[in-house]
Amino acid sequence: MEIGINKKLKSYHWIVSILTIPIFGIFAGFYGWIYYSTISDRNGSWGNMHSYYDLTKGQFSSIRLFISLTLIGLIILQLKYLIKENVNRLNKTLMITLIFIGIWMIGEIFLQTKFIGKG
Repeated sequence: MEIGINKKLKSYHWIVSILTIPIFGIFAGFYGWIYYSTISDRNGSWGNMHSYYDLTKGQFSSIRLFISLTLIGLIILQLKYLIKENVNRLNKTLMITLIFIGIWMIGEIFLQTKFIGKG
């Protein structure tokens, strides 16, 4: 038995999860659609964004697919640990979520530095 550790979910566990799950779902949908549009050669900015970042279709779509699948995985893990009320795993998942968001923002900032405006 561990002393001083409360094994019940606190209100911030619920609040953070309730906020991040729908937001991650929206971003997973957007990034999944960008992946599909790029792979299927759809016209418009969603399908041709790789040319603005001076990347190949494979590079750009793999980045978008990785982000989308990671977001879906984080949603599933958060839901799983909320239902099971596993505090330790939920805390680790929330820490991984914060690290992922930081890396994701750095990656998007890096891509913006490579942006080539057309027109």
